[in-house]
Amino acid sequence: MLSKENNDLLTRTGPGTPIGRLMRSFWTPAMTERELPPADEPPVRLRLLGEALVVFRDSQGRIGVMDEHCPHRGASLFFGRNEEGGIRCVYHGWKFDVNGQCMELPTEPAGSPMCAKMRARAYPSRVAGGVLWVYMGEGEAPPLPDFEWLGLPSSHVYVSRWEQDCNYAQAMEGELDSAHVGFLHRLVKRNDEDDQKLTGRFFTNDTAPVWKVLPTPSGFMACNGRRVDAERRYWRLNQFLLPFYTMIPPHPNDAQLVRMWVPMTDERCWVLCATFRPDRPLGEDELAAWINGDNSHRRVVPGTTLPTERLDNDYLIDRALQKTHSFTGIAGVRAQDAMVAETAGPIADRTREHLGSSDRAVVAMRRALIDAASACAERGVRPEGSTAPHLYRVRATQTVLPHDLDPEQSDELMATARPREVSPVAK
Repeated sequence: MLSKENNDLLTRTGPGTPIGRLMRSFWTPAMTERELPPADEPPVRLRLLGEALVVFRDSQGRIGVMDEHCPHRGASLFFGRNEEGGIRCVYHGWKFDVNGQCMELPTEPAGSPMCAKMRARAYPSRVAGGVLWVYMGEGEAPPLPDFEWLGLPSSHVYVSRWEQDCNYAQAMEGELDSAHVGFLHRLVKRNDEDDQKLTGRFFTNDTAPVWKVLPTPSGFMACNGRRVDAERRYWRLNQFLLPFYTMIPPHPNDAQLVRMWVPMTDERCWVLCATFRPDRPLGEDELAAWINGDNSHRRVVPGTTLPTERLDNDYLIDRALQKTHSFTGIAGVRAQDAMVAETAGPIADRTREHLGSSDRAVVAMRRALIDAASACAERGVRPEGSTAPHLYRVRATQTVLPHDLDPEQSDELMATARPREVSPVAK
């Protein structure tokens, strides 16, 4: 359990909060590139780290990310006119470029020095790997994290974004909690195909894995081992990377993936998922499955980021299916995960928890965030990962090892899971 003070620290991400300051020392993945509006088209709203923003492209295609509220009298720039190199507030015609610099003050006398001094709050942004990244911190922006997918051709990567109705931390905790997989995602009756999957029978045959948490400069590896037989153990190494990234190992021959759990407000978050193949373009069938939300990504109402199965429709639970096929009766792993996170409330009361040994990775994640946030807030210490992009060049992985072999002693596992020094991708 956490004290109320630490629970508040962990879950509050607005300007001036310790976690908010920590997150703002990194680039923030905000939306997919295909969600960006075209040049001179209307802006779109974006809620990020508790701040209301608008995003637009100017006449030259440059991207502007700025405070939704005009600095004059606070009217919403979402209703503004995107025209001739800037966005114009419809209240009094004040106009701003993508950097927030005022371009015109038509309600002020000609030659007024006020125009040169007036600025809207705007944030640096970049597009890489099919994602719009926004830097909301102070001072010079650090390098983008050197995730593997950022340097790949667009044909090798698919990224999606959806909403989740709970705090970012409790949404992210499920990704690190491998103990739940043998129950929440269980099939009542498995078939031969299910048993062939590396994760299928191992998760159901041993529901109480042993845990090892291995710290890394940018987070930690959550290693959980399940008994295969008297001589072997199946090890699964998940990655947690500050401040809100997770990686889980794919099934053999499946694509790699990274998930991003980005606060929208303290009570809602964005989930972005990047699935990619480093060695070849994506196949038509797997791409269609991701777009449809069949696996890895969430099924959403077409044209929106709103999930199809959600709290206000009881996740379309099928009680008949729950008796005969699915342990939950809810279709889709992502919807199952969302259900258990969202039904704990917008911000879970962690003072009421009773944690066990299976929660070691969850405890480690909370501690890593709280410690990093405290160091950032109290001593101004930036996390190592915010200025060392190569620390994000890692993968989640899995394998079967002899029963007495620790995963840290496996050179093959560590070669994949430890950060790899590579030439940074073009930013």
